[in-house]
Amino acid sequence: MTHSAEAQAALKGGDIERAETLARQAADAGETDAHALLARILSQTGDFEGAETHAQAALDQRPDDAVTMAYLGSILMAKSRTDDAVAAFLRAVELRPSDAILLNEYGNALAAAGRAEDAVEALRKAVKLRADLPEIHNNLGNVLRASGRPDEAAGCYKQALKLRPLYPEALNNLGVVMQEQGNVDTAIDCFRQAVALEPGTALVHTHLGAAHAAKGALSDAVAAHREALRIDPDLAAAHNNLGIALKDQGLLGEARQVYARALELDPDDAEIHSNLVMCLSYDPAVDGDSLLKGHRDWAARHEKPSPAAFDRELDPGRVVKVGYVSPDLWTHSVAYFVEPVLEHYDRRRFHVTCYADADRPDATTERLREHADRWHETAGLSDGELYDLIRSDGIDILIDLAGHTANNRLPVFGRRAAPLQISWIGYPATTGLSQMDYRVTDPWADPAGVTDSWHSEKLLRLPEGFLCYAPPQDAPLPARDRGDGPLTFGSFNNLSKVTGGVIDMWSTLLQECPGARLLLKSRQLADESVRERIVRAFQLNGIDEDRLDLRARLAAREHHLALYNEVDVALDTFPYNGTTTTCEALWMGVPVITLAGGLHAGRVGASLLHQLDLTDWIAHSPEEYVSMVLSVAAKPPERRILREWVAASSLTDGQGFAGRFDEALRGVWREYCERKEDAE
Repeated sequence: MTHSAEAQAALKGGDIERAETLARQAADAGETDAHALLARILSQTGDFEGAETHAQAALDQRPDDAVTMAYLGSILMAKSRTDDAVAAFLRAVELRPSDAILLNEYGNALAAAGRAEDAVEALRKAVKLRADLPEIHNNLGNVLRASGRPDEAAGCYKQALKLRPLYPEALNNLGVVMQEQGNVDTAIDCFRQAVALEPGTALVHTHLGAAHAAKGALSDAVAAHREALRIDPDLAAAHNNLGIALKDQGLLGEARQVYARALELDPDDAEIHSNLVMCLSYDPAVDGDSLLKGHRDWAARHEKPSPAAFDRELDPGRVVKVGYVSPDLWTHSVAYFVEPVLEHYDRRRFHVTCYADADRPDATTERLREHADRWHETAGLSDGELYDLIRSDGIDILIDLAGHTANNRLPVFGRRAAPLQISWIGYPATTGLSQMDYRVTDPWADPAGVTDSWHSEKLLRLPEGFLCYAPPQDAPLPARDRGDGPLTFGSFNNLSKVTGGVIDMWSTLLQECPGARLLLKSRQLADESVRERIVRAFQLNGIDEDRLDLRARLAAREHHLALYNEVDVALDTFPYNGTTTTCEALWMGVPVITLAGGLHAGRVGASLLHQLDLTDWIAHSPEEYVSMVLSVAAKPPERRILREWVAASSLTDGQGFAGRFDEALRGVWREYCERKEDAE
């Protein structure tokens, strides 16, 4: 028996150390297959340098060996030399064009290199050659999903499962797509099946946890993420997902600790870092200096400006190309505030392109699309691809609508994709980016000379308010009266904003009104443990459970809005105010009392009420807040008259706001042109 044959036998028997010794002896003896075998063995031991050396030696002897060429490709992939790996796999495919396995590996390498369409083409060829192999269908699904084609991806995963029903990887992948499409129950079923088949796979457990969280079952979510971390304590994704679930439960301190650990494990993950800095706005103990520092830290790690210059005609009067980047161009809070601008901007002076990262486009998406001059679906693009697309579109002013919220594209702004870059709407603080030129606000949300130093951007203050609300067309009419029920205070804000200080003040309010009740509605209240925690917090302040009415999310928007008919006075949260919830309450004829804070997040309520000239509803101390609520509750405005007041105000005047917004953009473009001309 040759040394090579003995080495193969040892490898098959699991004795990799003996296999390596024998393979080296075979190579020294000049046996034909020794170098290829040694490359395979060294790859398994993690010695990729040695593996590459021997793979090359084998190919020197047999340059047309497609299998060894493909093995070299795998080694190069392990060394993160993706482009070289693609070249090796391409050569292997050229040598054996009818080999589906080689085409499959080539497709995977193309996908890793960011060449999605080429990857799809290669994997489709592989499927035609071997339609019976579930792995190829699964891999094709992965590329299609990453390319923003979830329906096609789901079809591939289902075909893989048809061929192999007990295929945990395909079950997991199908679950991910189902969740992204909003089919959470099916996603949970897929993840549970995958967990049953492979209970030791941490990633599937954390995917299951994310699906539970999407359904509002936060306790189940936390349990699943903790199980993932029991299996793999160093899985950054599980720490991040656990942080999200804890934040949603209102456990902000724990969430920040978990996010920090996730970032230690994956320091280059900008999304994890965004989750961490976003928590700062919820914390009453965080001041402006700390807020800026946290966001500057994000920028220091993830902002990578490109040296590429911009070739623009410096004409202040020409048509300006404006781009909007957002994952929320669907029936989402952001859409209520960006739609007036998209609908009414001056098409003689501006050309608008939207870069929509929406995973689930809907009727709102289609309506917004009709307003824009150009629309790109960008969910399947990498940050690099989106950057290149924006540059090729020749955008003059690029506007971010997400900040550090989920699925943001701040790394694209950090590279400087347009001459002027602006942050607006979606985030209540600085981005921290030196490459973000302006942040849109107003004199009430950010008083001049007070908050400027807490921003990396220059504050672009719109004198009549930085927000314009487009009320839903299907909103029900406000009730004529509330009937004979008890006095009801209400808040429909995200429960993460209901901090201990908020509960203390609302408890004081209820103590002042012994017959009143408090109606809270939030998606987190679907979870029984969250409900119990909220009840206990009020009980510690002497408020009985029977005075609390806790409601979970309502699926239909009209039902959500109609619930305001059960509320007499809406209570704003602090230090992180509501925005959409405040506008909805006012539109439904319900007065809103806000407590103005020191940072932007705590002054949005004041901004909205200033636009309505309802400054008597803006408190500046907890005592004043309670007093105002009691005063308004004693003599509330007529609901339908309040809606008429809102409808006649600048807050809902889309055309007027769009004109003012256009002028602000024209102004910064003029300044840019003058600055560049002076520099030249």
